Amino acid sequence: MICGFCHREIPEKTPEVSCGRCGGGCRKVHCPHCGYENPLPSPLFERLFGRKDKEKKK
Repeated sequence: MICGFCHREIPEKTPEVSCGRCGGGCRKVHCPHCGYENPLPSPLFERLFGRKDKEKKK
């Protein structure tokens, strides 16, 4: 996943540290480089358009 703010690659398994602001659990991916809260991509979007990582491997 690419960060929407700093445009750097976010690793698949980023250790999440809960800040306590999200009620019911965090639904965002926090960039380890800049701290930007990226929204999670929907499963439907990933099924329709695939992941960019798969395209890079080809």
